[in-house]
Amino acid sequence: MLQIQPYLDYFAANPSWALVIIFLIAFGEALLVIGLFVPSTAVLVGAGALVGSGKLEFWPVILATIAGCILGDQVSYWAGRIYGERLRTFWPLSHYPHLVAKGEEFFKANGGKSIALGRFVPGVKAVVPGIAGMFGMNQAFFLAVNISSGIVWSLAHVLPGVVVGQALALAGELSGRLLFLLLILLVVLAVAGWLIRLFAASLSPYRKALQGHLANWARQKNSPAFRRLAVIIAPENPKSVLVLLGFILFVLAIIGLFDIVSGLVLRHAVGNLDLLLLNLFSELRSSAADELMIRITMLGDQVVLMATAAAIVIWLLVAKAWREAVATIITIILARLVVLSTSVVFSTPVAGNFEYAFRFPSQHALMAGTVFGILAVLCSRTMNRWSQALIVASAGVVVVAISFSRLYLGVNWLSDILGGVFIAAILATLYGVAIATLPTIRIRPLGLIAVTLLTFFIASGLNINSNYDSKESKYAPRDKLVNYALADWPTTAWQKLPSHRIDFSGKTREVFVVQWIGSLDALRAVLEPQHFKVLNKWTWHDLLPYLNPHATLADVAPRPATHEGLKAKLTAIQDIGADPSYRITLRAFQSNSVATGTFKQRVYLISLTREALHPQLDLFTVPTDSAADTKESDAFIAALKSSPAIEDLGDKQVDGMSVAILKPKL
Repeated sequence: MLQIQPYLDYFAANPSWALVIIFLIAFGEALLVIGLFVPSTAVLVGAGALVGSGKLEFWPVILATIAGCILGDQVSYWAGRIYGERLRTFWPLSHYPHLVAKGEEFFKANGGKSIALGRFVPGVKAVVPGIAGMFGMNQAFFLAVNISSGIVWSLAHVLPGVVVGQALALAGELSGRLLFLLLILLVVLAVAGWLIRLFAASLSPYRKALQGHLANWARQKNSPAFRRLAVIIAPENPKSVLVLLGFILFVLAIIGLFDIVSGLVLRHAVGNLDLLLLNLFSELRSSAADELMIRITMLGDQVVLMATAAAIVIWLLVAKAWREAVATIITIILARLVVLSTSVVFSTPVAGNFEYAFRFPSQHALMAGTVFGILAVLCSRTMNRWSQALIVASAGVVVVAISFSRLYLGVNWLSDILGGVFIAAILATLYGVAIATLPTIRIRPLGLIAVTLLTFFIASGLNINSNYDSKESKYAPRDKLVNYALADWPTTAWQKLPSHRIDFSGKTREVFVVQWIGSLDALRAVLEPQHFKVLNKWTWHDLLPYLNPHATLADVAPRPATHEGLKAKLTAIQDIGADPSYRITLRAFQSNSVATGTFKQRVYLISLTREALHPQLDLFTVPTDSAADTKESDAFIAALKSSPAIEDLGDKQVDGMSVAILKPKL
């Protein structure tokens, strides 16, 4: 994983260098032509992220940005005023005559407003100030617009970064693996889109000839359906491209499905790529990513997709599109029959463990691809090419996201997912060809999209709200438990566990002051007499008070934290009473160790932190935390030991702090 912490630490230790770089980037972005090659947005948003994460101060950064962009535009303006028309012949403008022409056209169309608007328009932003000088714009007017628009431009680039930095400061290690995982997903989507565009571009020289041959073949058939098909696929029909691409997709899906099925039948085994991806995603798993991916995979649960398909059918029936409705029902039934029949024919090792079970093809990928394929075909029939591309791409994103979640959770091999997608592509293509031969009926595609998506989101929300806990247990990573004898714990076994909490960047945080050998219920029972309030599981609702800049510490939940990518199994806060400006927060993290004695008991690692509020530019209320001091941790341990329900197995020392090994009395 990319480590950005060294860079953050460097800029935190050398803020003057960071301000110099920010100034030069903002200055270079505004220079003639050169600004085209300066990555101003990425750098300035990154600078804002450093502000939000507390590495840099807000006002020096924003002033450096404003000064740089204003001075850069002013230099470009002076070049235009001094050299006039001769500026066109100077490097680097002499190499970009089309850019100068585009800038002149933009300036003539917008006048004085072009100085402000041009800052936000790619392509012309690097030449408009120079052209304003060439055309003799008044210096005072230019300076007024330059300063006012420079302030707006700077805030528009830095403030989003501040928000990002605040989110990273809030989420801390929760966001690391999740961010990396989302980057993988975005790369998958981007590469898929690039391949589709590349394929379509390479196909263009041969498309019309192929369409002409297919249209002539269809015209020769004595059937109204074939004659309508000939009209649809004729080269002069602008909507015929979608049909041709569907046909090519059908052929490719057949080839891909045959390759996968032949491998399963002949080798009765999964491939090396399947195993590689399983191992890759098993290493990327974290509690934050698990929560997201479980919710995404639940979008593809059968109850959700059947409700979505029912909405499509009902809409078609209301629109009196009887044959389209029948074709939809038949296609959905065929998809279900494929799932049921293949479960009898194929038996492949289940991803995540190597017991044989029926998982080919992926039911989620197949049904999601079929339902959203049907929706895309129906809605794109009466739309232009760009609208068709948007609908198909949007449906594809949903299917890819659901399929990706199955791969991440380790419940399907890549072969299972590709098989489901290929079969769905075949069914959707056959469905598209079938309804293409029918007379077009006005089904109001925008209304169909709205109703279908509304049904999809309502069904998904109800499903997630009702079944998330059971799914979380079902898709939980398989623990590799390590057993130690309880008698060995005070001597050697306790040292096998981490002594500090580890965040996503690998940095050590607070010491675990207690190793608890027992259940969480027993821990709750001993915490309540110590004035600890055990909190519910952290949800997005807990984020809302963070958005109130005037919230008090009592209003906001403790910030989420993880150990080695895993969330705390129990979080509690202690009522300090006399001083409401801070609180003690306890977190219990589940280890992979088990103490074996009369009974087997899971071991939990308990940390204590002190939380207080820190002003955040009057935009947020974000609690900051630090390790509890020795006095506070010793008082906590002593209070626990005073409970008659606790058995003390001894104290150890880690970094000058006492670490107690405790267990409930049985």
